[in-house]
Amino acid sequence: MVATTRGANSPRKLKFSDKIITKGLTTDALVKRMKTLHSELASIDQDNVDTNTLQGVRKELISTTILLHKDKGVRALAACCIADLLRLYAPDAPYTAPELKDIFQFFFRQLSTGLRGPDAPYYNEYFYLLESLASIKSIVLVCDIPAADELLCTIFRNVFDLVPMGLPKNVEMFMAEILVALIDECASLPSEVLEILLAQFLPARTRTDSPAYRLSIGVCTRTADKLQRHVAQYFGDLLLQHTPDDQTSMPAEDVEELRTAHELVQRLAQAVAPLLLNVVPQLEEELRVTDQTIRSIATQTLGAIFGDSNGAKLARTYPSTWAQWLLRRNDRVAAVRVIFVECAKDIVSRHAELKGDMEEALKGKFMDPDDKVRAAVCKLFSQIDYEAALHHVTKSQLEELAGRCLDRKPVVRHEAFNSIGRLYSLAYPEIENNDLAAVPQFSWIPGKLIEAAAMPETRDEAEKCISEFVLPMPTKSEDVVSWTERLLLVMKYLNPGHVTSLLALANLKSPRPSVFERFIQCCVDFNVCVANKRYIIQVNIHCQGGTIDKNEEEITKNLNHAIKVVTSQSADASKLADDLRTFAKLNESRLYKLLKTCVDPQTDLKALIKCTSEFHRRVEQASSGILETMSWVLRRASLHIVNQSSIPTLVKKLKLSDQPNTESQSLVGMGGDEGKYYPLISRSLLTELNPSELIKALADEKHPRLVQCCTQALAAVVRTDNSLAPTEKRTTDRLVKIAQCDSPKQAKFALRALSYCKDGADLCAKVVKNIASTLPKAKGDTLVAHIAALAEAAKACPEAFEDKSNVITTYLDEMLTDDADEEWVEDNQLNAIGKAKLLALKVMHNRCLAHVNSDAALDVSQPVFKLLFAILEHGGAVNPSIDYDSRIKARLRLQAAVSLLKMSSAETYGNVVLKNLIMLAVTLQDTSFRSGKSEKELATGSLHRCAGSQSAKLRVQHFDMLFIRLLHLLAHHPDFTVTTEGLQDMAKYIEFYLDIVATAENISLQFHLALKAKTVRDADSHVFSEISKKEYLPEENLQWLSSAGKPIRSPTSKSRKTGDDKDKAPRKRKATASGRTNGTTKKARRPKKTNTWREQSADEESDEDLTSESDEDQDNVKTQHHANTTSTREERRLRRSRGGEELEPKQDSEQSGEEEGSGEEESGRESGRESDGETEEEVDQGGDKDKSVGVARKKRRMRGPRLTHRKRRASRPSKP
Repeated sequence: MVATTRGANSPRKLKFSDKIITKGLTTDALVKRMKTLHSELASIDQDNVDTNTLQGVRKELISTTILLHKDKGVRALAACCIADLLRLYAPDAPYTAPELKDIFQFFFRQLSTGLRGPDAPYYNEYFYLLESLASIKSIVLVCDIPAADELLCTIFRNVFDLVPMGLPKNVEMFMAEILVALIDECASLPSEVLEILLAQFLPARTRTDSPAYRLSIGVCTRTADKLQRHVAQYFGDLLLQHTPDDQTSMPAEDVEELRTAHELVQRLAQAVAPLLLNVVPQLEEELRVTDQTIRSIATQTLGAIFGDSNGAKLARTYPSTWAQWLLRRNDRVAAVRVIFVECAKDIVSRHAELKGDMEEALKGKFMDPDDKVRAAVCKLFSQIDYEAALHHVTKSQLEELAGRCLDRKPVVRHEAFNSIGRLYSLAYPEIENNDLAAVPQFSWIPGKLIEAAAMPETRDEAEKCISEFVLPMPTKSEDVVSWTERLLLVMKYLNPGHVTSLLALANLKSPRPSVFERFIQCCVDFNVCVANKRYIIQVNIHCQGGTIDKNEEEITKNLNHAIKVVTSQSADASKLADDLRTFAKLNESRLYKLLKTCVDPQTDLKALIKCTSEFHRRVEQASSGILETMSWVLRRASLHIVNQSSIPTLVKKLKLSDQPNTESQSLVGMGGDEGKYYPLISRSLLTELNPSELIKALADEKHPRLVQCCTQALAAVVRTDNSLAPTEKRTTDRLVKIAQCDSPKQAKFALRALSYCKDGADLCAKVVKNIASTLPKAKGDTLVAHIAALAEAAKACPEAFEDKSNVITTYLDEMLTDDADEEWVEDNQLNAIGKAKLLALKVMHNRCLAHVNSDAALDVSQPVFKLLFAILEHGGAVNPSIDYDSRIKARLRLQAAVSLLKMSSAETYGNVVLKNLIMLAVTLQDTSFRSGKSEKELATGSLHRCAGSQSAKLRVQHFDMLFIRLLHLLAHHPDFTVTTEGLQDMAKYIEFYLDIVATAENISLQFHLALKAKTVRDADSHVFSEISKKEYLPEENLQWLSSAGKPIRSPTSKSRKTGDDKDKAPRKRKATASGRTNGTTKKARRPKKTNTWREQSADEESDEDLTSESDEDQDNVKTQHHANTTSTREERRLRRSRGGEELEPKQDSEQSGEEEGSGEEESGRESGRESDGETEEEVDQGGDKDKSVGVARKKRRMRGPRLTHRKRRASRPSKP
């Protein structure tokens, strides 16, 4: 047996033998004894202690003398000693339950008051106490105390009150250990403890730097399994408590508490998602309830949960909840749908794996019936970043977004423009770097914005979007090169139509002085007038009807007119007018000067940036309410997209435009011809390039586009100001050479520039002479360029052309009569001989226009008219005996019609064209679609230009009178036949005319014109021929259409009808009665099936009216009733003016049918008529009555086809 050393494994006994509680013991002595005791207890190992030796200090330490001692040190040391005793006695407790309750309350009182920071007194002792509770887990003894819920709540409150004190991290760790141990060991967690924990997740406390928030996250994460059931029960009780009955609404207080609870769920989902294992299904059930408030709150909460960083994982964990949430996109309440869309932002931005579901969910929201939903889905895209837009959003979604720029609601358009423009601005750096993913995804956006700018309702917002996001002005003037390069890069991805529209938005086509410059001058004059008036009042000078008053009235009138013209360009004219008047009354001369500088085309980019910035600042200081309007004025008036500062960069880029795949190629679409659109800008080309550099540019044969640009710019400049025309011989010699080159555009503009030079006539004559001598030998592009130069010479310098006119016209006539085998191709692919023939016609009409004011105008134009009408008459062939190719003939028909249209703009030639107007008009319906389309486009543009040159009064008077021309054209249309099908085709034209022109105010005038037209016949047909019969069918169709329930639009402006419209009717000649009865006449004029067709049309329209749900139906009925009433009054007025003469009845289809069967009744009413006579006599052979008719005819005279007036015999006997 092995001997053991005596006392080697015996438990250690406490050596401390002093009394802690002794009468007369001072505090210092007590503190000293307590420290000695604490040191010895701390050194004893838990597994090797004789607890019997601890009995004395165990009882003394919990005495009230110690626990309630006034000295803080005594209490702190006592707490440490008691904690050591709990460690040494573990796992058994050395105290009873009531004593333990007092001890733990004592512990946390000491911690709450003493653990304030490392600098606090006895901080080490308090830290020791906290560490002992956390590491030894003696804190779990609290759970063994009966009715310990209150103590648990106290501990949790004390801990979360203490943790925000900025304590070290290890203190937070010990506190977390204590709370975790309490939650794990307690049998039932008090609800107040759970509320204390969850309160740390409320929005006001959820700061990442908050120690309490970090502590709560740590505790909940480690005890999630234990807390899941309690959290689910907590929210379930809360939701059940605030769920309203079916018949009652939720009080505001309950709504607020419900929102707070759901916000708490959101925070828990972000921080401790495992806690919501049983809460998410409860939210899913809320999505199905009937109460809108609960559905809205649940939709917003789940949207935030799925939009969090771990939302994709939650969507996979709860697939049914995810699917049910997606169904809220079609909720019956728009507010819920808006919440759904707003919550989709974070999901789209963060979760690429949910891209498919979200694309499908948002697809239909762009067309949602509620504008708030559409606005919300458009706004969503303004809140995502570039990477999300590139990888998480499809191009089809962006196209849907761009489509909302044309939405009927302004709020939706605003959000759509802001979103699509912002996305392009974010993507531009990547597009500039030619990123393969960014270019197809975003490069098309400027084109859509330009298309939106073409619509009057959206132009203002589209312009704003383009100026802010697509082509913004640089913040520094040094960025002029990058500014211009950005324009070229944008244009690189535009089609030619978009490029043209963009240059129009750049204000390059605005005439000078512009309306904005006139407005600025009116503002200056107005304020000068006001200042003068104030001065006169101050010096007590009263002008009685003097000059001052007249000037003031005139200036005010001019200002109002300028404002009216400016506001006509905006959709919101009333607000714009008010703001402009406010601006005019500011009396800030500096503002007017800045605005004038901004709109000046000679202002460079540096000055424009400076003036624009100062202008905005001063306007905001003077009147912030008009800042938006004045920004609109700057966009419409200034050259903020391209100006003279851009030209040096453009010229450099033109040298690179022949290289493929560069942004310089966009100049090909731009044409390199700013001079074409705005000559004043091109003037900077002469200032930026000195003469030697200009000559060098013109002589640069390696870069033909540069030569063309410089030549065109020079032509535009000298055309505006001929003082800038070149005078150096080397420059003119180079232009002479270019005018004879093989490039049509270079030749054209070079000759134009030469015509404005000092010796322009001689230089042009030299070019014409050289071309005339080489013209017969010229082939291909050279021939085309020569004829282009001759066409320009005929217009710009006719005297030089006339020297060789015989030689040139002879050759051109021969060339036009030659056949060509080439087929129709696009203009840029048209072969040389085709281009030459077309340019030949242009040469001829240019020559005629040059002689329009001379005495020889008709002599010069007669062979040209003969040639042009022959081309139209023979279908495009000059000589019908030659077999032309049909497509070449179509091109010749088109050019002949264009030439006639241009010549008709001159009054001298207009009368000649009107004689064959039918032949020219039917070209609009040419069998070749291209020919008719181009002709129609050019006709529309020419009519607009012609209308602009006429006075407003004249345009108003003759607008409605075009109807007579339309009826005459329909009657003479070569495809018109007196059949049911023919009438149906003809009615479409009249319906189209009524839809455009007819209003509630002028429908009676149209009806009157139809009645008057029925009293005339062709002057060239003196018998009642087939053409004469056709003359009446369009009028009768109009009478039926205008009274058969066709909707009449409300007038958008003042009526165009004037009091003397009836005196502007086409010239007519009266004729004697034909002797036929009215019924017979109607049968001869209209086929029998006409009534059936009209009845079917009326039935169809009636069915449409019955099925229509438009809110305007009642308005249309009222308007139609007004039109019919007005027409009846018109008939009565005409009867009275004729002295009792009966008008031809205006009836609908059924009444017309009755009249056809009642010829005897018609004969009775018009007893003077014969039943079988068909001859008509000219009333010019009559007596006195004819004189009054002649006077009336003289008043009504106007140019047009010669018509005759068929006289109806009056009911009273005529004079012998």
